[in-house]
Amino acid sequence: MSLASGPGPGWLLFSFGMGLVSGSKCPNNCLCQAQEVICTGRQLTEYPLDIPLNTRRLFLNENRITSLPAMHLGLLSDLAYLDCQNNRIREVMDYTFIGVFKLIYLDLSSNNLTSISPFTFSVLSNLVQLNIANNPHLLSLHKFTFANTTSLRYLDLRNTGLQTLDSDAFHHLPVLKTLFLSGNPWKCNCSFLDFAIFLIVSHMDPSGEGLTGCGEEDVIEVAPEKNDRLQEELGEREPSGDSK
Repeated sequence: MSLASGPGPGWLLFSFGMGLVSGSKCPNNCLCQAQEVICTGRQLTEYPLDIPLNTRRLFLNENRITSLPAMHLGLLSDLAYLDCQNNRIREVMDYTFIGVFKLIYLDLSSNNLTSISPFTFSVLSNLVQLNIANNPHLLSLHKFTFANTTSLRYLDLRNTGLQTLDSDAFHHLPVLKTLFLSGNPWKCNCSFLDFAIFLIVSHMDPSGEGLTGCGEEDVIEVAPEKNDRLQEELGEREPSGDSK
């Protein structure tokens, strides 16, 4: 059946696509102002629809969301700030953040993450701050997890259940200034020793804290540094919470 003779599958697909890209409303129970959408603490169980396409800051924290749909999230091409802390997100896939190339700040802390696909963050070359702390069932990270996040300056991996880390995971982070690793059940093996040596040789410990001992509460903690680029891009609002 052609489009000229009446509605058919092609027309339905076209209509669905138009519905996806026409979002200009504000999600139910959320607050929208300027280019900011705040859905904090709304007991949401799913990613909200009708998010304006020009959104730059999106707050989904303090809800019960279990997944982030790439199809809808990817339409927010201007998104720079995404706060998903304290939800029930279980995993993030290679394609989750396709389309949000301008993302600078991403908070996935205090979720139920058990896995992060190797190339989940590969499209986020502008990412400056990443927080995945307090995901106690995230036992490992692939060595390519941060391969293309060359702008990353702040990385929080506290209380993630990590037992070891491959030193290759940090080879492509030339501007990393703040790294938190405390509260993890490290395995004192050769792999961890290689990682510790890498941190020392790469001078990634300007605070002088050093390695206080495998398995202790504060393994590595580089002193936080105010990020001028993040402030310039996102204005005066700064992330809140103990894990920031």
